[in-house]
Amino acid sequence: MQDVILVSTPLGIKHNLFISQSPISEAEKQAYKKYAGNIHYLSLVRSLFYMTQTWPDIQFVVNLIAQFGGNSGVVHLETAKHILCYLKGIINFGLVLGRQTKESFNLVGWINSH
Repeated sequence: MQDVILVSTPLGIKHNLFISQSPISEAEKQAYKKYAGNIHYLSLVRSLFYMTQTWPDIQFVVNLIAQFGGNSGVVHLETAKHILCYLKGIINFGLVLGRQTKESFNLVGWINSH
């Protein structure tokens, strides 16, 4: 995934995930194995779960693709790869909390909880 196209959202519009997209027949399962190559779906999902600790904006989509861990299809793997493309694009972004001066640190936040 070295030369991938970066994306701006963790879940693409075209990624509607359903159980019906999971392979059923032996031919579909073989086609998925050929497409996946050396990628182990559950290992990828596990790694993405770990990354939700530092990038909470991917939590929803990682939970969504984890639902298909028992029988993932091509669309599910494509969605996982889409998340990786998103993370590659935001790797240098982050929230930095620091001091303006050595004497003071003023963290202010607002919430609207109607």
